[in-house]
Amino acid sequence: MKRLLPALLVSLLLIGYASALTPEKAMMEAWKTGNYSIVEPYLSPEMKRAFSEAMFNSIRSELVRLYGPVKGYELEKTEEKGGYRIYFYRVTAEKGSYTVSVTVKDGKVEGFHLVPRFNPEKAVYPLLGSLLGLLLIWAYLRRFHAGELILGAVLLIPVLLFQPLVQKLPELLGMSSTAFFVVWTGLIAALFQEPLKYYFSRNKTLGKALYVGVGFGVGEAVYAAVLSSLFAGSPVSIIERTLALLFHASTTALFAYSYRKGWGRKALLAMVLVHWLTDSIAAYWHTSPSREVLLAGYAVMLLTALAILPKLLPLAKTENEEPEVRW
Repeated sequence: MKRLLPALLVSLLLIGYASALTPEKAMMEAWKTGNYSIVEPYLSPEMKRAFSEAMFNSIRSELVRLYGPVKGYELEKTEEKGGYRIYFYRVTAEKGSYTVSVTVKDGKVEGFHLVPRFNPEKAVYPLLGSLLGLLLIWAYLRRFHAGELILGAVLLIPVLLFQPLVQKLPELLGMSSTAFFVVWTGLIAALFQEPLKYYFSRNKTLGKALYVGVGFGVGEAVYAAVLSSLFAGSPVSIIERTLALLFHASTTALFAYSYRKGWGRKALLAMVLVHWLTDSIAAYWHTSPSREVLLAGYAVMLLTALAILPKLLPLAKTENEEPEVRW
């Protein structure tokens, strides 16, 4: 009996806590703690189908990636629309704040949305990162291939359209394993991006192939800038975008060189594996944000660029009399 008493008291406290929550507060407590079970009883049947636990975890992990862990929240305002009551909360996180809305009707949560706020100054960081990477490549080569840069940026369009859809398939199928999410996300990113870059850089000179990768990195930076201006941004994005651009430039240069030497498919396989590792680390950071995980992802991109660019940049600079390279 004595052993059961503490458990009984905890249960009573939890019951009392749950009964004191309103639907909107239950939603925000779930968001703050990451505990979906807090809000689940308050969700309407339609909301339960549309906003599953897997979807909740996926959206929350992305916001944690951008802003850091949630520290608290505060009601900003409420609105009445067509029988629905909408609560706007300002969420305070480790690296910033953002606004979400909770829609309630008949005592049930009917909607939960992130409310964008346009902050153009936040877009500067990723754009500066890509510009720095571009300037580093140009400063060494003293050549600029606008057509290839545009091509690389255009290649990002099908990636942005279809890659996220495939990455979210496990969530739609009800698979909520964190380990599988990490591995799957990284693999799909690698399979979508590296073969595409390989196909469009394999027959080019090293200089032009480099700029295909640079364009891909610039395209990613523009996309990141849009997200940052609406949601979040930090100086860390400068480092991230610089390394990402150099990573993409090094892989496309390697594809052009290896294809010319007859081992293009081996290079493609190697870069798919490296990209898989890089994006899996990034996906893991989404689920468990930490400085160590972030630095590990940066280290992989940096080491890849350092392994390739010092060997191929000199060749790209003197392509008309290209010497053999020892690997």
